[in-house]
Amino acid sequence: MVNDKQDGKSYELAREIFLQGLAGEPVNKDFIARHNRAIQFMIEDEPPFVVDVRDGNISLSKGSLDDPDLAVKANADVFRQVFRGLLSPGEAWMDDQWWIGGAFSDYVGTSWMMRLIKRGVSGRMSQVWQ
Repeated sequence: MVNDKQDGKSYELAREIFLQGLAGEPVNKDFIARHNRAIQFMIEDEPPFVVDVRDGNISLSKGSLDDPDLAVKANADVFRQVFRGLLSPGEAWMDDQWWIGGAFSDYVGTSWMMRLIKRGVSGRMSQVWQ
């Protein structure tokens, strides 16, 4: 059973980072336009959600995909640390706290996802501190 206090917090943080931080910064437009992939996030004790990067647009939706390009599993604390820029996805992965799978879970796909997160965190932080 999902704890009401945790329900959707990671989804809302992903919305802030990907839609406001990443897509909300014009400098990221070319980077986003070059990629078409979907990332499935499965955060412990929270509903699953999908970040879809298609044709220069980014969307978030609740639910699961049968065959995502990338899939991430983590607990909520690690997810929040990564999406606040306090922990890199690579460090979390090396500590066995951030599982990555899917069709593009190789170095290229994983690197792409890490760049998306980094650009989103950076964009959101610059918006907050303006």
